[in-house]
Amino acid sequence: MKIQEVIRKRRTTKVLGNNPWPLPGAEVDRKVYEIIQSAEMAPFHYQAHKTHQSNNSLNSIVPWRVYWLKAAECRKLATYIHENDIKAGKILQMLFAADALLQVTWLPDPSEGAAELPVFEGNLRNMEHIAAGSAAIQNMLLTATALNIPNYWSSGGVLRTEEMHAKLGINSSEILLVSVFLFPEGADVAGDHKVGLGGLRDKKGEINQWSEVISL
Repeated sequence: MKIQEVIRKRRTTKVLGNNPWPLPGAEVDRKVYEIIQSAEMAPFHYQAHKTHQSNNSLNSIVPWRVYWLKAAECRKLATYIHENDIKAGKILQMLFAADALLQVTWLPDPSEGAAELPVFEGNLRNMEHIAAGSAAIQNMLLTATALNIPNYWSSGGVLRTEEMHAKLGINSSEILLVSVFLFPEGADVAGDHKVGLGGLRDKKGEINQWSEVISL
């Protein structure tokens, strides 16, 4: 599939299970690894601040991190949310159905004078860090699409709270950029479950409404 086809095919797909779905086979893990691996080719301008490079084993210079929850962990997290009566909205149903959840964080430079992260300044470096993380996410979404894996870019909801950071072992200095849900192939066709598609896809307007040629 040509890259232009993949870009046009990609769309937001939210799959909602009413109960925990069966766990997938090992082949899914191989595909998810390929999806995560595609993030490493995203462009980035500035290295992550040294405080992030010395935190733990995740010491890369890239200004993003990816945390992979396989299907079994998604079901465990759903159980934890349910048993603790945590308000999670549709996140719970997506955890029931997902083959994987990728928690993608970005790494802010520490704010001058701030006592601790993740307080950050709206400066060029942090803007570049967010842009780089977003490029990594788009790489993963396009790779998932090329592999025929329905995917959903979620802002995280309950998954971005301090409690969930601690539950998942994510360093408190990192800020969740997106929760990427990856669903079973074919799950984007409604059956005994619900499927929601992105509502803004067809409202972008024509290219001349957001792009302009400059003449000097």
